[in-house]
Amino acid sequence: MQVEWIGAAAENFRTGRPANFVPQAIVVHIIVGSLGSADAHFNDPQASVSAHYGVGKDGRIHQYVHETDTAFHAGIVVRPTWSLIKPGVNPNFYTVGIEHEGQPDDIWPETQMSASAALIGEVAARWNIPLDTDHLIMHRQIRATKTCPGSFIQISELLKRIPGTGPQLVAAPVSLTLLFNLNLRDGAASTTAPIGRVLPAGTVVSATGYILGEPVHGIPWWYCDSVTGFFFWAGGTNIPTPRGASV
Repeated sequence: MQVEWIGAAAENFRTGRPANFVPQAIVVHIIVGSLGSADAHFNDPQASVSAHYGVGKDGRIHQYVHETDTAFHAGIVVRPTWSLIKPGVNPNFYTVGIEHEGQPDDIWPETQMSASAALIGEVAARWNIPLDTDHLIMHRQIRATKTCPGSFIQISELLKRIPGTGPQLVAAPVSLTLLFNLNLRDGAASTTAPIGRVLPAGTVVSATGYILGEPVHGIPWWYCDSVTGFFFWAGGTNIPTPRGASV
C-alpha cells in the first residue's frame, strides 16, 4: 500500500495530541468532491479543517496530517450516537480521520473500498484499535447534523475487506475448465475489482481454493487462480459450487 504525503496548512491541525491521548478510533468521512479538492482545501490556511488521510476512487491514498498530530475533522459534537464518545472531550484528540473522494450518494468502487480497508487495517494495527463498529465509525455518529459519509457506505462492508478480517480462502486445490471468456479480478472477489487478466473459454485453470464473494446470478463462490492470485467467478466454470462449500 502506497501513501503519498500531501501535508496541510499549519493552521488546520495541531502538532501532537494533548497529554495521554492517542488514537482510539477511526472516523470515516466523505469529501463531497475530488481528492484534489481535499488536497487544496486542507492546504488553505483559512479552512480550519483537515483529516489525516484521503482515499481516491482509484485507490490512491493521500496523507495530510501525521497520526500523532491532531487533525480538525470531527471536533463538533451534536447529539452523538457513538457509544464510546468521551463527554466533554474533543473527539479529534483520540480519533484518526479518513476522507473519501466522492459525493454522499456515490457508489464507492471496489478500488476505493479495498484501499480504504487496507489503510484502516494498518492504522488500527499501529494503535491497537479493535476492528469493530464501536471503533470504526461514521462522522454523523459524532455530529448528527451531518449525513457524512453519505448513504452508500456501510461500516460492515469496510470491516470485512480489511486483510485478515473478511472471509478467508478455503484451501481446496482443483482444476477447472472455463465455460466462457472469464475476467480474473485483482484484489477482491467482486465484479467491481480491477480486471487482472481475461482468459478464454476452454482454458483449464488451477485454483488454490475458493472464497465467498459477490453473488452473481445467485452464485457467491469465487476461485483463486494459483498462478496470479486473482479471483474468478465459480459460475463461469464447470464446477460452479466448490466441493464442500456452504454459505
